Parts: sequence; C-alpha cells; structure tokens
Amino acid sequence: MILIAPRRLCTILTAGLLAATLLAPGVAVAAPRTGSVPACLMHPLPLPAGGSLAWDAMFVDPAGRVIVGTGRRATDQGQESVLVRWDGPRVTVLTRSPGLLVAVNRHGVLVGDSSTGTGNRPWRFRDGRVEWLPLPPNGIGGYVTAVNSRGDIVGFGGYLEEPVTLRWPVDRPDTVEVLEPGGLPVAILDDGTIVGEVPGEEDRSSHGPGARGAGGERGVAPPPVAWVRRPDGRVDRLTAPGAVKSTVRVARGNWAVGQVADTADGQYEQMVRWDLRTGVATPVRPGLIAMTGVNASGGLLSDSVVDHLDRRVPLRSVVSDPVTRVVAEAIADNGLVVGRATGRQVSFPVRWSGC
Repeated sequence: MILIAPRRLCTILTAGLLAATLLAPGVAVAAPRTGSVPACLMHPLPLPAGGSLAWDAMFVDPAGRVIVGTGRRATDQGQESVLVRWDGPRVTVLTRSPGLLVAVNRHGVLVGDSSTGTGNRPWRFRDGRVEWLPLPPNGIGGYVTAVNSRGDIVGFGGYLEEPVTLRWPVDRPDTVEVLEPGGLPVAILDDGTIVGEVPGEEDRSSHGPGARGAGGERGVAPPPVAWVRRPDGRVDRLTAPGAVKSTVRVARGNWAVGQVADTADGQYEQMVRWDLRTGVATPVRPGLIAMTGVNASGGLLSDSVVDHLDRRVPLRSVVSDPVTRVVAEAIADNGLVVGRATGRQVSFPVRWSGC
C-alpha cells in the first residue's frame, strides 16, 4: 500500500464532511455487515532499548512484513528524532531522522523529505544510508509522496499553486523527471501507474495569493481534478456521473479512494472508491470520516474501522489510563494495520491483526 500521501495531503488539501451520494435515483448502497465480523486485535510493538521518549508506527510495506516509523530518544545534548524499523519481534533504530518520513516499500526502502536552508530536499534511505535525490535545474524544491515495490519514487516540486509532478526512476538513480499532468501525485503503483490530482480553488485558498486559473487569471482556479497516469503516458480523469470536482487521497493495486462533488464551489459530497481498471467510481457507504490508506483488495482504512467491499471491521482498542486515544496510520495487503496509542506524556506504537 502506498500510503503518502494521505498524511501530507491532509495538510495541503481540505475536505468537507461527507453527506449525499451522486448515484442515480433508485440505486441503493447496501448496509455494511459488522455484527458477525470479529474486531481486529491490538498488540503493542516492542520499543528500542534505552532512553525512549515517544515512538510512532507510521507505515507498513504492502506485504505486511516491514513496519517503519519515527521516535524521539534522549541524548547527552537533549533529544533527537530517529527512524525506526520493526521486523516481527525485532526493532531497530536505523539512523537519525533526516526529515519527514513519507513511505516505505516491500524492500524496506524509506523515502521522505527535509527542509533545508536552500529549500525542501527529498531523500531515500536504503542500504543503511541516506541519499539525497536530485532536483530539476530550475531551483524548485522537491517533496516526496510515494515509492513503489521497484523503488520508483514520485513527488512534486514548485509552489502549491502550480506544482509539477516529479518522478525518480529506480533504474536511473541520478535522474529526476518532470511529468504531465502537473499536480500532486499520491501513489505510484508497481506497474508504474501514477495516481494524483491537480488542486483547485479550495485547495489553494489557504496558500497565499497568486493562484492562476486555466485561462491564467489570478484568483480564478479550475475545480480540483483527480487523475491516473498509465505506464504508456496516457492520462485519464477520475470522476463520477454528475461530478465536476474530484480529489484522490490514497491508491493501491487496482483501487483509488477520494471524493467527488456535483458543484464547483460546494463541499465534497461523496467518498468514492475507483476501480482503476475501468475508471468506475462506487460510493463508499456513509459513516467514514477519514481516508488513511487502502490495500490491494480495496480495504479502506478509516479512523477506527477497515471498510472492505462487502463489510466493515472495527479496530478493537484497549483505552485505559494512561492511554486515552489510538490512531490507525496504515494498512497492508494482508490486513495488518499499524498506528499508535497516546495519552498523557505517553505514546507507543501498536499493530492490529486480523483486519
């Protein structure tokens, strides 16, 4: 599962509460089955030895074998942020964190980006060391959003008003490519398919003046458009009948999940799950309030539940002093979910099995 995107895009793109569907009259959505489905079981993950302060399991590779996250530990100089990896019962502190951790692939390659004195800089961690990724020659900064199983990385560069899509191909490690369409890619699938969106007026309004519309006028922006870029370069729009706006948040395998609306200036009205093979959008049953990730079978991770195509599985949690809240972060293809439990001056990583 390619999981970025959601965490970064939630700080970039604003989504409204979900209410109505865009289905034709008379078409009903079946109620989810939950009564006969056992809840996932939560288990704490082991902590690194010595001076731990807070740890967070943020991502899991699609196969469900490698879990990665970040933590803070005490040092002689105070505290430092580190990257952490869990392989079954084994936990390893990998290195001092170079910046924001964004994703991991099935080979344990980590990607992210860091704010530097000369702009934002993307990085990759593999073979025990941090590698800085190249940027286009025009001086724009770069942000990473996803990595696939091959090791191809996507992200974006430039200002949020006019972002450009960037790709770092694994077979050309010193190369960065600027792709069409521009915008914010949220996932790169194992076959090279890229899923993303071009942000519109709502998404740009909080990022300063100067947004340009399709005709170049300042202050006039087109509605957001979700898209899928095929390996042959063909770009298709992700939409739904009657929709004029669409955004995408997560994608994995044949599935992408986002939102659509039937008015350009209205709130997003429906969460949908797109079948990337056909482009058909199916409304997600009401009741979900977040999109944290999706796996290859179409299982959508939300705030405290996994929404499968035919049922919902709640994430069972044990909340007692000092734990006051649990947060699910990512889901693997085998149904493993990872996240954290938090409370007063405590934060520790957890996993849910059987989801």
